[in-house]
Amino acid sequence: MIIATKLSKIFLTAAVALFSTLVVFNNLMDYQSNYLYVQHVMSMDTTGNHAQAEWRAIHDPMVWKIAYSLIIAVEAIITLLCWTGVACMFFNLHGENFHESKCLALLGLTLGIMLWFLAFMGISGEWFLAWQSRSWSGIQPGFRVATLFFLTLLYLSQEER
Repeated sequence: MIIATKLSKIFLTAAVALFSTLVVFNNLMDYQSNYLYVQHVMSMDTTGNHAQAEWRAIHDPMVWKIAYSLIIAVEAIITLLCWTGVACMFFNLHGENFHESKCLALLGLTLGIMLWFLAFMGISGEWFLAWQSRSWSGIQPGFRVATLFFLTLLYLSQEER
């Protein structure tokens, strides 16, 4: 039973790592698609609330590119932490240090929650009012990813008995 639990934790972390890998890949290979998301969210041009919140909008393409690059960089770090965590857990599958070997995966999952919760739900959704946009709201995808990462984090952090 303990080996099955450990393997399930490795496989779930590998699923998160693969998901993150695909996100980074897509953001690099199809840069423009999600760059447009950043542009529209930060410029607040689809919220329909220009009078009250226009002062929050950012209209500088350089800031959009920096923000998008930072998002991709954080996603890449999440990917590296999770894949490295998978390797550490795998190599400690039969050892006494399995619980301690989860450290990097836990950090990757935490960073993922921070990104998708804070950046997409908090900053994008609330500061830039993306919840008012019908076409450029990342709140639901952000919620789904943050929730899945959080559930995986809860399960992974439990000690095996």
